[in-house]
Amino acid sequence: MSEKAQDRKKKHIWTILFILLNTAVIAATAVNEFSGSSAHKIEFAFSKRALFYLACTGMCLAVLFCAESLKYLLMMRSLGERVSFRAAFETAALGKYYDCITPSGAGGQPFQIHWLHKQGYSDGAASAMTIAGYITMQAGFIFLAAGVFIAWRSVELEVIRYTAYFGLLLFSLIPFLLALFSFMPNTVRKIISAVIRLCGKLKLVKKPEETTERVVGMLGSYHKSFSAIKKDKATLLLLLLLSLVYRIALCSMPFFVLKMFGAPASFFHVFATTIYIYASIALVPTPGNAGAAEGAFYLVFSAMGSEGVFWAMLIWRIFCHYSFILAGAAIYGVNALRGKRLRGGEKDEPA
Repeated sequence: MSEKAQDRKKKHIWTILFILLNTAVIAATAVNEFSGSSAHKIEFAFSKRALFYLACTGMCLAVLFCAESLKYLLMMRSLGERVSFRAAFETAALGKYYDCITPSGAGGQPFQIHWLHKQGYSDGAASAMTIAGYITMQAGFIFLAAGVFIAWRSVELEVIRYTAYFGLLLFSLIPFLLALFSFMPNTVRKIISAVIRLCGKLKLVKKPEETTERVVGMLGSYHKSFSAIKKDKATLLLLLLLSLVYRIALCSMPFFVLKMFGAPASFFHVFATTIYIYASIALVPTPGNAGAAEGAFYLVFSAMGSEGVFWAMLIWRIFCHYSFILAGAAIYGVNALRGKRLRGGEKDEPA
């Protein structure tokens, strides 16, 4: 079997697993919500209050898309490249689209570099913008989660709290190694080599030497690309602030969704709990943390005694996950129609 055929087979397997996992988790939460004497009977009407909180959830989605698009606009200006809101928005939205449909969100950054290059941006600028966007997004969540973990330690399920601590630690690994690589590249190389050799002895990694070179090469590439943006301190600070805005908007959604169903919890309680959930599932390798996200949301907010958690979980996932997929698909559709019109116009022109 050729490599391309094997890749297609793997993609099909991941897609099937993704669908099955989502279906299984949603079915399990539905059974738990609606079966037995403890089933909650929610009569949800589109009251003014419910519509208000639904609009607030939609506003969070608009804010995070704007924040991510503004990051690319700022980087375009900082690097002296063509400033285009359309290119910035499409790069941001399609990056999230590929994050949501690829295992571990591994497809977002490579596609963004490819997309920016297709839009006429230089290879260096495309890499610099994508890597800087990724690193500041990671840093934004690390700072936000660390602050929440210090200020709020009361989580309904202890297992979520401890897995969140561990998840944030591993989530911080690449930014930490990148920062360390800037000052002590040889030391970082030795650390990575030692860890990968150990993993090789434990049969966790094949071809340790090749893996070491690949990881060190990735860090070197990240460092080189990030350095182009890092020189502009004001832009770097704005990128970090916009990443915080993005994360705050994303993690505010569950509060507004739960309030649609009359949940009595305070904003900071729900917001902090959501940060714990995101940190605890950060390294789940399924596309968009599928399965883990739904399950964790349902378990944690059910433990808070909120009603309508099943429906709240579905609405939350529509806004924080499936909306990114729909936005990406819409961009592809619009660009396809636009390309057809352009080609049609060219054909209609006289020779």
